[in-house]
Amino acid sequence: MMNEEKKSQNAADYYGKNAFHPLRIESITEQLRQICYSGHKNILEIGVGSGLLKRCLSAFPEINHKTLDIDKDLCPDYVGSVTNMPFEDNQFDLIVCGQVLEHLPFSDFLPSLKEIRRVAQYEAIISLPDSRRRYALAVFLPPWGWFQHEWNISRQCYKQKIFEFKDSHYWEIGFKETCGRDIEQKIREAGFRIEQQYRLKKHSWHCFYILRP
Repeated sequence: MMNEEKKSQNAADYYGKNAFHPLRIESITEQLRQICYSGHKNILEIGVGSGLLKRCLSAFPEINHKTLDIDKDLCPDYVGSVTNMPFEDNQFDLIVCGQVLEHLPFSDFLPSLKEIRRVAQYEAIISLPDSRRRYALAVFLPPWGWFQHEWNISRQCYKQKIFEFKDSHYWEIGFKETCGRDIEQKIREAGFRIEQQYRLKKHSWHCFYILRP
């Protein structure tokens, strides 16, 4: 059990105050973009947050969008934990889980991924906080367009630095035992293959993983 100092769940009023922050808007926009490209209509969102994604998707009646959160005050469709979701195998075509898993101890990361893999039939979109230093090279080649390659350097990993609990985060990418290679290993161990892995262009703190079974 968590002690009183470690509260991994953000209160409902927190999201109301921060819903219009540029980082949150860019992250939600990226989730919408990936959902649109996926073509899936049966979607589960883990972690309600401000509810902005749900309000956006509600404009499209052909999309069946459900939400799961451990906090009933956020008014999710289902109250429950990502480590033990109340759903059948392959019940949803696509699962979206943005900036959620870092609010659980890292020991719960693999069980959470396995549960997401169990419930997701085709695809999962996950984003995580990333503290690594990023370098990138981009070129534009007509008529093919833009090509970009990124290098992410985990300085803290080399120093064997351990992440200290802060802002309701138990861990972030780029520290001891949570380097990029550690995250990718857990993802593959859960039964996913990584289709894409990238960070937001402006707010590089958010790292996205597009996963398929």
